[in-house]
Amino acid sequence: MAWLLVVVAAVCLVGAACGSSARPAGLLQVRPCTVEYLAARCGTLVVPEDRLTGTGRTITVQFVVIRATGPHRAPDPVVYFAGGPGGSAVAEIRSELPDLLNLNVHRDLVFIEQRGTGQSSPLACPAFPGLGAGVARLRAAVRACLAHLHGDLRFYTTAMYADDVNQVLGDLHYAQVNLMGISYGTAVEQVFLLRHPGRVRTITMQSGSPLDVHVIERAPGNSQRALDYVFARCEHQPACHRAFPHLAADWTRLWASVGKSPWVLPASQSPTGTTQRLHQDDLANALYQAMFGYEENLIPAAVHTLATARNKAAAMVAVINAGQGSGSPGTGGANLMMPDTITCDEPWAGDRPAALSGQHASFAYHIDLQTAQWWQVVCPLIPASAAAVGNLQLTVSQVPVLAFNGAGDPIEQPRNWAGAQKFYPDSRDIVLPGQGHDVDSGTWQACAGVITRTFIEQASLAHLNTRCLATIAPGFDLTLP
Repeated sequence: MAWLLVVVAAVCLVGAACGSSARPAGLLQVRPCTVEYLAARCGTLVVPEDRLTGTGRTITVQFVVIRATGPHRAPDPVVYFAGGPGGSAVAEIRSELPDLLNLNVHRDLVFIEQRGTGQSSPLACPAFPGLGAGVARLRAAVRACLAHLHGDLRFYTTAMYADDVNQVLGDLHYAQVNLMGISYGTAVEQVFLLRHPGRVRTITMQSGSPLDVHVIERAPGNSQRALDYVFARCEHQPACHRAFPHLAADWTRLWASVGKSPWVLPASQSPTGTTQRLHQDDLANALYQAMFGYEENLIPAAVHTLATARNKAAAMVAVINAGQGSGSPGTGGANLMMPDTITCDEPWAGDRPAALSGQHASFAYHIDLQTAQWWQVVCPLIPASAAAVGNLQLTVSQVPVLAFNGAGDPIEQPRNWAGAQKFYPDSRDIVLPGQGHDVDSGTWQACAGVITRTFIEQASLAHLNTRCLATIAPGFDLTLP
């Protein structure tokens, strides 16, 4: 992470601290810097925490601009929005830059950190307990957090971030921009479009949905669709089908077995050195994480190995070892509070248990229901401001919109785009075969990124060459590593 420290230091040294500030709102400071060996400008903008009145506490938002590398620089940059909510656009520069370099030839790349993330006034609390610890303990933890929070959560909404971004872009003299977002970043794009339509030239969305879709409340059904897609893709790939000719039946047998009684792996045999128990919820979460990230190719072999195991402990060891490098998010430690504001206050991100009721057949239903029930305890305690959320009702826009969704995405399924042209008549959703929520860099650079460059260069969906889509679906691992 040394590279990030260099970037943060370059930005923070422009002024004082990168968090809360007594400096006047509107103060913009920029200095030359180098990011990933590229010429850049690092800066900060002081903005009011309460943008509704412009009074009270001010906070500092950091940003990085990577200058176009080619001789013919276009006036409209690409503005990148991170996922999450909770991701920092500045912190993601290193991981995302390889996929953006083809856009950087003629256009600046702009990364503006969201208030409440990274070094831009992060508001963090100790991790909250789950419902298993009891409702009273959960409520007490949230209340204790809020009592010591140095900031007003009401103003850490997507709309307030969009206004921060617009102010930075205006101060940097960018009249029009091309928006590019990933996951939650696609929601930011749409909120920005609602609030500042005149500044938007094009929109590119990766793994997102129209803002009128309640994506979290569709999650159980979308997760099941994604798993069905994985099984169907294996069925239609000769090598995978030969290796696992009864994959759907394997899954049914495994799900029933784990549901009857949890599998136990003693600490003495576990690669982690701790006792492992495999419940249905554990299995569901592992599958979801595999489809969300880059491990979809392991699912058939893992399901078959577990379902046909004579030695359950040995099978569990094999699957655990195969997933050691998955990088699935852990629990514990500190948690940012800005995402809580968005989940609790913004309609598209809502998570109501009643909205899941028709999705019982999904393998993910129970874990999604538990999450929704958790939010029902937390959200009434989170301070809210309807004015700071703003009007998130989509309106018709003629801005060209290009979207990419993985066919195996367990949350942002391509079906979420049905009816999107009601609001975005000049839009197109491209389905990426074999991809989950996180699109692997090789696929992006070889196909989606090339399509995106053409789209942004011409600011039009016409004449996009999508022949590469037929070549990007990866194969499955027929054995566990």
